[in-house]
Amino acid sequence: MKYIAPIHTLRISVDMTEIDIDHSEAVCMIPVQFEQRTATELLKGIIRPIERAGAVADPRMWSVSERMYVIAMYMSATRDDGPDFPIGKGKFSDYLLDGADYVADVPFESNGKELIYSPLHGYQAEIIETMIAGGTYSKTSYSWWKACIAACVRGADEEPIPYVDDGQYETELAKRIESVGTLADSEFAELFDSYLVAAQRGAHMLYAITNVHGVLAAQVSEPDAEKGVPELAPARFPALSAVSVRARQIMGVL
Repeated sequence: MKYIAPIHTLRISVDMTEIDIDHSEAVCMIPVQFEQRTATELLKGIIRPIERAGAVADPRMWSVSERMYVIAMYMSATRDDGPDFPIGKGKFSDYLLDGADYVADVPFESNGKELIYSPLHGYQAEIIETMIAGGTYSKTSYSWWKACIAACVRGADEEPIPYVDDGQYETELAKRIESVGTLADSEFAELFDSYLVAAQRGAHMLYAITNVHGVLAAQVSEPDAEKGVPELAPARFPALSAVSVRARQIMGVL
């Protein structure tokens, strides 16, 4: 059994443990198009919540940045090439935001309206991913952007869409997505650009972005050829890759 240090942040207090083989199977058996669902299953297998006032125990209620961070820290502790494990031509530290923690609300303005950006959370990402995988929306970067704007942006005097269960939230989110999709070309372009700036201001732990591949982390190190820091593509921290190669071989998913 490998030792993995506990994680304590503004909203997270968890002990970490090496995943057991039953949970490894559960992670491996989820279809590959459901990365967010796979991330949730992995997190359920590697965390043990520590009771603390203000701590959020359910990883579906963590932001996607918090989720990627915990998975990446698990990989850092368990991989043979860790802790600063390679990612393409870069390494884990090229994506790590030191000292930046969860920000609930980021006020911004677009099209003459006062708005609030809130981070994308696990349950929202799972639902959006399921809607796209199921064909409700096309598998494009635009579908992710439109859905994330619907989920993460609201008027300054509006409340977020309440979450009761996935079915209820999906119905409400679909209405918001439809509304975003009816914006005029110029209105959407301005909202999109403002949304990107707000999302960057609210970045924490890892700078979460979305594109056709779903949720990824953008490089935060400054590319510098003289210092040997390359310009890097967005990184994924696939939950499946946190399961050991041998366990994946046993499960027949390599």
